Amino acid sequence: MLWANMQLHTSAEPQNLLKTWHRALAQDGFLMFSCLGPDTFRELRNVYARHGWPEPAHEFTDMHDWGDMLVEAGFAEPVMDMERITLSYESPQRLLAELRSWGRNLNVQRFQGLRGRRWLDQLNQALMELARPEEGGRLTLTFEIVYGHALKPSPRVPVSARAVIGLEQMQQMLRNSPRISDKV
Repeated sequence: MLWANMQLHTSAEPQNLLKTWHRALAQDGFLMFSCLGPDTFRELRNVYARHGWPEPAHEFTDMHDWGDMLVEAGFAEPVMDMERITLSYESPQRLLAELRSWGRNLNVQRFQGLRGRRWLDQLNQALMELARPEEGGRLTLTFEIVYGHALKPSPRVPVSARAVIGLEQMQQMLRNSPRISDKV
């Protein structure tokens, strides 16, 4: 079993990571993962857009696309689900501190240099746009969490008029087939 909690969205090449996981799992192995989905930071993205700033994070992949990528990587029977969680923060500083602890920004258009105190003051002021009176003035931020699981299936014999099966593949198929004595 491979359990990857909040790892997949941090990969610059997630399809390659899925293929690596597929290779690492034994036949009939089980993959479970969670990652951020496209509705993550929607309020923060709106604030950045209103101020003409580049995106605060890279685009996150939709759960349906994760399912397609699992199949492409060789997994079978993917099951996907998602939920939205809204967190609230008492200040812009607390919100930013938590976001920094979450890791890196893979957005290729992110600001590459250091920003000064003046920009940080502008950001803190802009983040106050996230304050909700019904939440006691706390800042709210949405996180979409995508959950998925899939199996690494037994290798299949290609169907064609002529099939070539290697010795290693045949041995693997024989090891995993039910025995006649088990059926009787």
